[in-house]
Amino acid sequence: MKFKSFALTFLTLCVASVAAGTKAAQAASLSVVADQLNNPRNFDWDSQGNIYLTESGSGGDGNGGVNCIPSPSAQYIPLCSGKTGSVVKIAPDGTKTPVLPNLTSVALVPSGEQGAGAADFKFDSKGNAYLLMGLAGDPNNRDTVLQAPDLGKLYKVDLNTGSLTPLADFAAYEAANNPDGTDLINNPYGFTIKGDKAYVVDGGSNVIYRVGLDGTGIEQVAAFPQQLIPTNQLEFPTLPEGTVDPTGGAAPPPGFAIADNGLPVSQQSIPTGITVAPDGSLTVSEYTYFPYPEGKARIYSVNPDDLSIQTIADGFTQLTGVTYDAEGNLYALQHINQSEWKAIQQGGVITGDISGSIIKIGKDGSRETIISGDGLEAASGLYFGPDGALYTSNRARLAPGERGGQLVKIALNSAGAAKVPEPGSVIALLATAALGAKAMKRKRQQELLDKVETI
Repeated sequence: MKFKSFALTFLTLCVASVAAGTKAAQAASLSVVADQLNNPRNFDWDSQGNIYLTESGSGGDGNGGVNCIPSPSAQYIPLCSGKTGSVVKIAPDGTKTPVLPNLTSVALVPSGEQGAGAADFKFDSKGNAYLLMGLAGDPNNRDTVLQAPDLGKLYKVDLNTGSLTPLADFAAYEAANNPDGTDLINNPYGFTIKGDKAYVVDGGSNVIYRVGLDGTGIEQVAAFPQQLIPTNQLEFPTLPEGTVDPTGGAAPPPGFAIADNGLPVSQQSIPTGITVAPDGSLTVSEYTYFPYPEGKARIYSVNPDDLSIQTIADGFTQLTGVTYDAEGNLYALQHINQSEWKAIQQGGVITGDISGSIIKIGKDGSRETIISGDGLEAASGLYFGPDGALYTSNRARLAPGERGGQLVKIALNSAGAAKVPEPGSVIALLATAALGAKAMKRKRQQELLDKVETI
């Protein structure tokens, strides 16, 4: 992503404010499948029910400044490369086995947070495996400064030998073409497969790529639209006392402006999750850029043939995943329910509430919060498993430790359970009341039937 990799703070902020609000009724329960994961991201299942999950890793130790670049995400503190990323196989019983260890990772030093590297893993319909590697930095520094030429690419994987065959180099494409016309940052974040094509969303370049899995490489690219929000409608962190010009007088990079309070602001899209919709189109989630305005993230529909893009839903906050159930209902994952600068300060240190949510969008457009908080924190990637439950990478930006990364399962309530819609409007409140009335009526009818059966 531009100027950031999911945790942008330009200053040493000590913000610990927590957004308070009415909590929607929970329609799901969360359980941990695997923990102590290292910046876990996207994943897929093989035919035996094993999960292949990417760990973006915790970068390197800095090595005296070698293989490090200034972070575009946290006041330019070092992002250093190291062989700490991996793909891990998680068996149905939770057993973890490294499949592709020692993959390149870049992350903040010394915390190891906000890792970029192994970003997504998928199987096609024939059982072939593919690995996406992120970057989260200027692609011109990849081969030279970071000495990490394997980042920013899509690979075909031979699981028997562990060999990787490159299919597309997105970092090189960004450096040569800059398709969205803003600053040069590359960060492939997720992909999906439809037929013999891979569709890759890049949260640094703000584009979607269509890639031929037969080795034809990048076939087409389209940029996601920016969102023009007046800066006086945006909420910013309070600058530390005495701060006059946090940019140091430097001109903002392309695609950025300086707000009245002196902070750089961009309205780039930052696409994240992607899935194939029931009608064969592609559905893409959006994170939004600093200052991550609440309620401004969108969901897009993308035509897989010409990569034309249109908005199909909005009003979300920092989305990092989308998926569909068997009935065609859409589910969206909010990474954090409030603007991330309210909960995460420089270096990725958590100072506030990082609770996220999963929201169900019905085929009729109705919305319902399936789960909010209750252990769901800064999650990324959302998929239905073979068992019909939802799965996501929890604490996806965190390295192993006290609050390390997890793979979690979200079991939905049974189909017959009445689910309460979000009380966001009078209509929703009326719907809630109607559901309650129907439930009471059904209960009374059952009581009468029980009495008849006992006579």
